Amino acid sequence: MKRFKSVVLPVARMAMPLLAVFALMACEEEKSEPMPDLPPIEIPKDVPGLYSGSLPCDDCTSRMVRMTLGEDNSVEAIQLILKDSMTTDSLKGTYSVTDSTIKITLAGDKGHWNFKRAKFGNLQYMTAAGTVYEDKDGMTAELIRIFKVKPKTLAKDSAKDTAATDTVKKEEQPKE
Repeated sequence: MKRFKSVVLPVARMAMPLLAVFALMACEEEKSEPMPDLPPIEIPKDVPGLYSGSLPCDDCTSRMVRMTLGEDNSVEAIQLILKDSMTTDSLKGTYSVTDSTIKITLAGDKGHWNFKRAKFGNLQYMTAAGTVYEDKDGMTAELIRIFKVKPKTLAKDSAKDTAATDTVKKEEQPKE
């Protein structure tokens, strides 16, 4: 055993620094080209669009809303309310815009909601007093605007691909 220690310990003492050097060399970062500049994101100034988030609820655990504001000032919303069980309401109505305030009037005497436009086009829920709602932790009830990118070039490319595929299929058909 003593002989084993006398042989292994000197070898280990020499190998450890070499292993450390190899480990440092393996961890070096590879140099790469810088990332290209991305085009700036343009946030639409108009109100119509799709919004999603949670609104305050006095007698329930959670109240999630997904709302579409149409170009024609129409409102379509789906509201999920979680109490002991989950209930779903489909709401319709109209909206009007004044300065930075959006007033939504729901059809069928379902009430109204007031929102203030926030950064990036989001909507902050307002109280009856006209102030932005904040819960006990200071968090605002905000509906986040969901932006969709229209695939303009994708539709053209897929139409070309479909036409090319049809041509290939016709050519591959066996001749009788």
